[in-house]
Amino acid sequence: MFTLQKNSAISALPDSAESVKADRQYQKFPQSKRIPALIIYQRGSALTDTDRARIDADRAAVSRKITKKVQVHEATFARDGTTAVVRVDLPVPGTALSFDETANVADSVRAVQHLVGRGDGGLAVAVTGQAGYTTANADIMSDVNTTLFLAALLLLVLVLIVAHRSPWLWAVTLAVGGVALAVAEGAVYLLGRATGLTYTTLSQGLLTVLTVCVSTGYALPLVSRYREELRGHADKHEAMSAALPRAGRAAVVSAVPVVGGLLCLMAADLRTTRGLGPVGAVAVLCGLAAAMTLLPAVLLVFGRWILWPLAPRFGDAAKADAGFWGRLCERVGGRPRRVWAVTAVVLAALSVGLFASRTGLSTDDTFAGEPQAVVGQQLLARELPAGSASPVTVVVRSAAEERVLAALRADNGLTQAGRAARTGDLSLITAVPTSPPASPAALRTVTRVRDTLGALHVASATVGGPDAVALDTADAESRDRKVVVPLMLLAMAVLLGLLFRAVVAPVVLISTVFLTYTAALGVSVALNRPLFGFSGQEGTLALHSLAYLVTFTVGSGVFLLTRVEEESVRLGRSAGTVRAVAATVPAITGAALVVAALFAALGLIPLVGIVQVALVVALGVLLDGFVVRPLLLPALLMDLGERSWWPRPRSARSASGAGRPAPAQSTAGTVAGGRDV
Repeated sequence: MFTLQKNSAISALPDSAESVKADRQYQKFPQSKRIPALIIYQRGSALTDTDRARIDADRAAVSRKITKKVQVHEATFARDGTTAVVRVDLPVPGTALSFDETANVADSVRAVQHLVGRGDGGLAVAVTGQAGYTTANADIMSDVNTTLFLAALLLLVLVLIVAHRSPWLWAVTLAVGGVALAVAEGAVYLLGRATGLTYTTLSQGLLTVLTVCVSTGYALPLVSRYREELRGHADKHEAMSAALPRAGRAAVVSAVPVVGGLLCLMAADLRTTRGLGPVGAVAVLCGLAAAMTLLPAVLLVFGRWILWPLAPRFGDAAKADAGFWGRLCERVGGRPRRVWAVTAVVLAALSVGLFASRTGLSTDDTFAGEPQAVVGQQLLARELPAGSASPVTVVVRSAAEERVLAALRADNGLTQAGRAARTGDLSLITAVPTSPPASPAALRTVTRVRDTLGALHVASATVGGPDAVALDTADAESRDRKVVVPLMLLAMAVLLGLLFRAVVAPVVLISTVFLTYTAALGVSVALNRPLFGFSGQEGTLALHSLAYLVTFTVGSGVFLLTRVEEESVRLGRSAGTVRAVAATVPAITGAALVVAALFAALGLIPLVGIVQVALVVALGVLLDGFVVRPLLLPALLMDLGERSWWPRPRSARSASGAGRPAPAQSTAGTVAGGRDV
């Protein structure tokens, strides 16, 4: 999968984006084969003769030791003499960096950073520019397989021990998840080779987290059901034969709408978002397959002792009460309408934070920390135009060059406009924005330039550069939020309706999922500035967090809904709902803790977009596991009663449940011991 990755921002955009068209034109110029790194030297007062000698020595060292193809330019100095910039052009085939090309650029920039150091004696030195930011991202994402893996593994082990209530079972569950991940990675690689889908380094990390989360999430209800059946079956094979069809049916019914919803991401304009759809679908399917095939086999090999110290024995008495969640549900049944109304109002109140959201981050604001590229940009912006590291580029027919130059020089948001190169009948014009890279002001400048050139009827002109890519990305993100989010919810509701042969229950379920999502997103937005100091929301937050969140919240809702359907046939609506909550919610809360722990580990990566998605998903699954599934959904089902399954007639529900044997229920008078075959 790594060899298929494309990590540049422009590779995510659709072919229709103007910055992509501009990049195709830009590739005709020699500049396109190089990526710039800027070495910034700055002192509080004017640079000394010693500083200037050091700059010359650094230039010579970089030119001699990095690579034969590197181009080191003369230093340029700010008017007050406090700042110097040395541009180093590193070789690269194009701007749409692949995984290997990103690694090569990052290695070269690290070598430059090592040669020039960080400054001393009052002289600050930092490496920034497009190559510097590429390296900063590469350094951060390299932690996906190191820091993230170790932190996630530790958290996962601790949570699984608590969830399974066994010191051994966590190892089995984790091993099954590892097998699922290996299969998923192979499947995603083959899929990418066959279809040309765009993956990033982040796709690899999310595939890991999603596959392990899904496999452990499906494992918990199966193990819970297996425990139940072991009390009523002396033979472990018979117990598994009774548990697997019931847990498996719920797992499949939950996986189908989730996979359908994730595949809706392929309707996105952004190629990276489009690629996450199949990645997520593969993660769900591989996790499901491992949990429903490999895990049962492994549990049967080990026998009852793997569930120690709470391993059920044949004939063990069932608990005298329904447990905490069952007792809570009994109280909910006394006033279901009041419970669901209050719960829904509280979740809606948590969603209010969405009204204060501001979508869009500048390049520097995308980092949760301060890598050297950000430090260098801050030094650069003190004395030189803030956009020096990300110039606007315009490719135009040479006949219209003077008109375009005049328009750029008249724009207050640009400076230093001039022709950079000419090839054939095409001219490359560059201009330096006065605003920081990808800031709102920089995006407005690109929009203004495009409008101005359009009014001049310069049809051949295409406006590109990092800020143009950021603008087109923001436009694509906005379109994807408006189109893909409702499409996902509609697709999941339709698939659930077909699977349950009902309308009301699936609509209720999807409504609770959406309310959970908006509440988690609202809380996250409200915490962004006061708790984390983030200036706004990353553009893909709403869509990506929904995609990951529904993977777990739809599954938990389906597990509860199918158990309510089953138990209500035997026990009646209220008693059946109580029994279903008592049996499934402990596994749901355990799965919620697992998912929250893994996404909390993902949030250790110091990229604002990842931290924000991790926070939304972690909050969402906790709300789902501890509020929505034990309170809101049961209260709605109790209040609606038989209307929940409209338009399916009651006789059809009775018939569908009549053929299923009742779950094993032991009594105090049964045999206390048991054998394990």
